Amino acid sequence: NPILAGQELLRKGVRTKWVIVKMGSKGSILITVSSISCAPAFKVNVVDTVGCGDSFVAAIVFGFIHNMPMVYTLTIANAVGAATAMGCGAGRNVATLKQVIELMRAANLNEDDNFWKELLDENLDGREITFLSKMVINGSNNKPNHVALQKVVSEILPKLEHAQVKGIVPS
Repeated sequence: NPILAGQELLRKGVRTKWVIVKMGSKGSILITVSSISCAPAFKVNVVDTVGCGDSFVAAIVFGFIHNMPMVYTLTIANAVGAATAMGCGAGRNVATLKQVIELMRAANLNEDDNFWKELLDENLDGREITFLSKMVINGSNNKPNHVALQKVVSEILPKLEHAQVKGIVPS
């Protein structure tokens, strides 16, 4: 179980603050001592996965240095990784900002409800759980707090556009 494995890594790590688990076409999870953030993957036609992990990690760093909420960071990382998978090979085929924005706006998430339900039902131990979703479903006792993808995209895009203007993110 990826959440239990992440929690164990946090317990053993002296300076570990986050554990991020990438689960390919299912999405990704970010685990801290007090919270779990989950973001389903974007559905894309995969051409080549070379460079996807590096692109994902670069987007995690972008979210971290811009103090984005964890589920926002996972969202952009999933989008960057997915956009990279749509090209062939690493290097020049790394995701462009335009591709990432198009993916996020299309909102085509792989919401495998049974997978996430089983995973999260097994791990509700009082931690705050945030889940990226197409729809908002308010959390209640021991239920995930659903954050709408549309809200995340509307808040991320200005940061990306600002970074592009400053030359931090290539178009």
